Amino acid sequence: MEKVKNPFKYGSAVEGEYYFPLPAFSKNVRAYLDNRINVVLYGPRRFGKTSFLLDLMKEQSREGKACLLIDIFNITSHKDFLRQVLRAIKSKQNFGHKFKDALEKLAKLKLIPAMDVDPSTGQPSFSIQTDFSSEKDIRELIQDAFMAIGKLDDSVLVIIDEFQKVSQIEDGGWLEGTIRQQMQELKNTVFLFSGSRKSIIYDMLNNQSGPFYKTCQAVDIPILGDDFTDWVMDRFNTIGISCDKRAITELRKRVHNTPNYIQQVCFHLIAENPEIKHVNLESIEQILHKIVEQNAYAFETLLNSLTTLQGRVLRLCANEPTAIYSQELIQRYEIKSGPALATSIKSLKSKGILESSSSKGQVIFDDPLFQIWLQKECS
Repeated sequence: MEKVKNPFKYGSAVEGEYYFPLPAFSKNVRAYLDNRINVVLYGPRRFGKTSFLLDLMKEQSREGKACLLIDIFNITSHKDFLRQVLRAIKSKQNFGHKFKDALEKLAKLKLIPAMDVDPSTGQPSFSIQTDFSSEKDIRELIQDAFMAIGKLDDSVLVIIDEFQKVSQIEDGGWLEGTIRQQMQELKNTVFLFSGSRKSIIYDMLNNQSGPFYKTCQAVDIPILGDDFTDWVMDRFNTIGISCDKRAITELRKRVHNTPNYIQQVCFHLIAENPEIKHVNLESIEQILHKIVEQNAYAFETLLNSLTTLQGRVLRLCANEPTAIYSQELIQRYEIKSGPALATSIKSLKSKGILESSSSKGQVIFDDPLFQIWLQKECS
């Protein structure tokens, strides 16, 4: 019997049939980019930003733009940032010769461009060997690499993912200032910055003394609506499985409309029940509970790393997310005072556990599964 192809995918960026398109939102973002208006895209983690960016890059490439995606999620230094810039360039083999020519025209650049041969395929591949030792060298290389990017084509789109990381490098704002300078000087290049830490990005864009003050159009990736519910049901239908609409609506609510978790639950529904013919709320809850339990050790470890007060604050935020500053709740959860609560929330935001909500007096969890686990453990 032929094995049924699972119509859902999770854990990494999705493309093609696994991607839920956002045509209206994509059209708005492209309108900014086409008019050389730099954009900052905000969206929580696991919310499909990278999938959207990959889809956007395909559209922009079809229109003749050279597109680079620079992922700086794990950077801790200028050297890390430079490596990610060069890695993004190397991934675009069709730009190899152009970038090589651009580098050769930059006298200050201490890079050795070369063409290698991939041992597994025998095909030529572009590489860059670095030759530097000092922080001064690295800073010059970053500036010159951006200049070379500007020479890749007549129209260039540079996407920097997890953009807030540049503000967390302790360099007195040098890297932020350098990127801002490139935004001004590269006349054929438009920048799209993407990030998951809204509070940090908001400060970067609204700090009057910061280099990014009022420089970009900020956009939020849209929250999924009923059309996504219909898309999920259609995906089930492709392999002959019917689905209660209420079950998918409730799943969306439980995981805060996080696409990665919705696809994960749906994937495991099929993978663990290959004979399933109908999806209802009970089957959704069973799989969701199992996935949360699989993460229990990580959640326990995280909770144990926090202070007693921070643990109480998280319990409050998990169970009463819409009224966290209520005096009655502050007393019930044994929190000393309103200011103590505010201080703990600020600390939990800095750790990336909580994030600001669009509603006053509310917060949201970076990981909705952690909130579900807390609700169960602390009920």
